[in-house]
Amino acid sequence: MVKVVGKSSPGNWKVQPFVKNKGDVGKRKICAIGASYKFVHKVLRDMLLVGGFDNVEICLHDIAEEPLRVVGDLLEKMARQKKTNITITRTLDRKEALTGADIVWLCITVGGQESDMRSWEVCAKYGIPVGVGDTLGPAALVRNIREIPVVLPIIDDMVKHCPKAVMLNFSNPMSCLTMAMARRSHIPVFGLCHSADSLFEYFGEVFHCNKSDIQMDVGGVNHQSFVTRLVVKGKDRTGEMLAASLASQAKFKDSLLTTTEEDVSLQQDVYRILGAWPSCGDSHLAEFYRFFMTPRHVHKLGHMQQSVEPGREQYGAKKPPQIILDWAYGPDPVGDLHLMTTEHAHELMWACLTGKSFTRVLNLLNTGQYIAGLPKNCCVEAMVTVAGKKVTGKSMTLPPAVFQLVHNWATIHELSYQASVNFDRQAAKQALFLDPHVHDMYDIDPMLDDFFAALKPWMPPQWYDGSSGS
Repeated sequence: MVKVVGKSSPGNWKVQPFVKNKGDVGKRKICAIGASYKFVHKVLRDMLLVGGFDNVEICLHDIAEEPLRVVGDLLEKMARQKKTNITITRTLDRKEALTGADIVWLCITVGGQESDMRSWEVCAKYGIPVGVGDTLGPAALVRNIREIPVVLPIIDDMVKHCPKAVMLNFSNPMSCLTMAMARRSHIPVFGLCHSADSLFEYFGEVFHCNKSDIQMDVGGVNHQSFVTRLVVKGKDRTGEMLAASLASQAKFKDSLLTTTEEDVSLQQDVYRILGAWPSCGDSHLAEFYRFFMTPRHVHKLGHMQQSVEPGREQYGAKKPPQIILDWAYGPDPVGDLHLMTTEHAHELMWACLTGKSFTRVLNLLNTGQYIAGLPKNCCVEAMVTVAGKKVTGKSMTLPPAVFQLVHNWATIHELSYQASVNFDRQAAKQALFLDPHVHDMYDIDPMLDDFFAALKPWMPPQWYDGSSGS
């Protein structure tokens, strides 16, 4: 293995260090369910950087022709630009896409921007702020209700058409979708998110060292994992996390189509109370707690809230970002092929296909009690090692206050799952009852009525035909 050292790119964005693979996985089939403008090309980019995937087929599947065409054309240009034998195929037929697959990527939404906006409008009616809306909160609940019934048939089709495959989920709500699919069958399901991995980069910058010099005990649920122990170059620096962060100008960095930086002030404030460092910058973190988007503080955090647009026109299908079009059809080579993302799907695929070990923070069922005390069938975010289809990881005990928070969020996820698979309104009501942003329990029933009215085009019909629970 050859280690490639990070270097500066335009915008002073440091290229993630990576390791070149030795060997090749051979003629494998990778199926991408959902031609995501954000994720699919980035996973291929990482595969091209590390090598070892030069003979795979990537079969792209979507229910819409435009993303299938645009993303497929971009992948084709990337594969040819790097002179690989990778083949790109595309199909509107899910059975065709899945048949014989070794790896499946899930990158979908249900209802797109229009459904999200409608859920934010309902929240606004009841005075409920929305930070991101894809993980926790009423908007995330109804996103689960419309997406879980869509992803479960995908797993059923995998059992029929690629029973030995592994599912890698990029879709939100990460915890509930991953949990629902993992419970459905024997198919291994892993949720990939860069939020916890970004902690390594952040503390590397804070302590002026490489990510590889950082070791930590970290775990929780997606978008709210906690660092309870930090070791830098072999020295325990747990007690210095806050002081070092305050002394540093480091920001939380994120890179999808653009490079963004997030403030860490809320992380610092939570650490002052809990003594454990939470993952995610301010916008994601705020929606897990009742403390931040309040009338007293919201003027300081207004940039974190999703805004509604009175009198707006209805959103149509999402159009490809201009940068994607430029890369796919412009005269210049595809840009940014030197950058490495922090999802690490390429490493997980390498581990699954070759049996070589890979250790990273992943979202998965808590079957190994990776987070001590939580149910084994809930979805946790934990540091685990994957080799082939074997998964191992040590059990992590969270401090009492942190555990109580994580347990409450996991309970909301469980109730959201039960509501989604059983069309159970009572479970949905209980999820909202526990939600940190629902302050008036007498709003719960009318709010659900408004959600089901606003989102009917994308909701399962069982909610409307009298077969759902009361």
